[in-house]
Amino acid sequence: MNSEPLSERIKQLVEQPSESLSVELKRWIDPDEIEGIAKIVKTAIALRNYGGGYMIIGFDNDTMKPDINNVPPNVRTAFHVDKIQGMISKFSSETFEIKLHFVPREGQEYPVIEIPVGVKTPVAAKSELSGKNGKLLIKTDTVYIRTLSANNTPSTTQATWKDWNQIIDVCFDNREADIGRFLRRHIGGLNSDIIREFIAGFSKLEEPPKSLEEKLASYLQESEARFKTVIKERGITLPQYGSREVAFIIIGEVPSHSANNDFLNLLDSSNPKYTGWPIWLNSRGFTKEQQPYIFEETWEALVIEQHWGQSIDFMRFNPKGKFYARQALEDDLSKKDYGPVPLTSLDPSLHIIRTVEAIAVGIEFAKAMGCKPENTQLAFAFKWNKLQGCRLNSWARSRIYGVSGGLAYQDEVLTFVNIPLDTPHSALAQYVSHAISPLLRVFDGFEPNLDVYEDLTRRLIERKL
Repeated sequence: MNSEPLSERIKQLVEQPSESLSVELKRWIDPDEIEGIAKIVKTAIALRNYGGGYMIIGFDNDTMKPDINNVPPNVRTAFHVDKIQGMISKFSSETFEIKLHFVPREGQEYPVIEIPVGVKTPVAAKSELSGKNGKLLIKTDTVYIRTLSANNTPSTTQATWKDWNQIIDVCFDNREADIGRFLRRHIGGLNSDIIREFIAGFSKLEEPPKSLEEKLASYLQESEARFKTVIKERGITLPQYGSREVAFIIIGEVPSHSANNDFLNLLDSSNPKYTGWPIWLNSRGFTKEQQPYIFEETWEALVIEQHWGQSIDFMRFNPKGKFYARQALEDDLSKKDYGPVPLTSLDPSLHIIRTVEAIAVGIEFAKAMGCKPENTQLAFAFKWNKLQGCRLNSWARSRIYGVSGGLAYQDEVLTFVNIPLDTPHSALAQYVSHAISPLLRVFDGFEPNLDVYEDLTRRLIERKL
């Protein structure tokens, strides 16, 4: 069992369960029965091939409600980590170490099996397992994957020829990350600016052209106006807080989609949900006023949540390839005892992580929509508001070297960056730096070195925050 404290991400998986390509829900199963073993093993292999994820036991994947039937007398004994690890090691062609979390909800503990990232060759079943009736439940040499069904809902199945591109891409990204770490170890003595330029040469770092910047700025203004209209129509009074806005437009051919439930299923299934409160979250299981609705062929949702620490989110999903998210700054709405006074602080690590998340999720959305990576770019705009009078303060995460509490004298920062869709996770840090460095420089010229961006990017993608 994992002895570390439960992260907000792990707690949220049980408090607000939803399925995606990286998350599978299962009713209570018996891990001592052949059928239960087969379900756990196939899901673990599939999640490993996807790039890591979670298997949550004890929930109905149709209703997302707890399964009150067949609860084992002792959950921790039934799902002991040694038992689960042993069955995966027995049937998986690759040995990988899982983590097992037990998350309480309404007096009941639910097992969450965490599958790590890092697959470098496709994982297959190395042994077969047959049911009591002779039916083959696990097939030797079969590669299991997470994929989307006809209505864009996720499922675990065996790979076909159509799935090999994605499987190999995941493996290649992990190998490329290893190469990147190797290079950084061996060129670590070089000036960080030289390394930055070296990496930029490979990553095709560029800002959107002026015409595209104007288009993004216009979309930001349109979306902000929609937010204000919705707030006014609902008669909502909001506290004083700063906000972070992100918009991106897909540049290239966007396959045809409509503002229907299949489109929302597609986005929800492809969202990696890297954090406990992910960007562009699925609010269909929330209260009526928080659920998504359609306005002029665009899905919108306003989520004002207090249960998980105050959150104010407004999201837009346009099937033509335009996305927007506005989030209240955690610095201003934190309920934690050590949280700062609103409108006084900005944690640099927190905002780097949120920028990485927005870019990584945007890439997954575009890929899920069927855009061709080699012919597509994502044009991003990032905007931060109500900064004047704030100081850098590492209140939420570990301190970054050099943070001295510099004071912001300007109230708003707007940045733009273009990102090729075929950019691997291991190369995202350079784009993140380009997107957020203008924000951090407002605070007395502070600018982290590239290692900080690399480290936080890797930790988010590998779910090791």
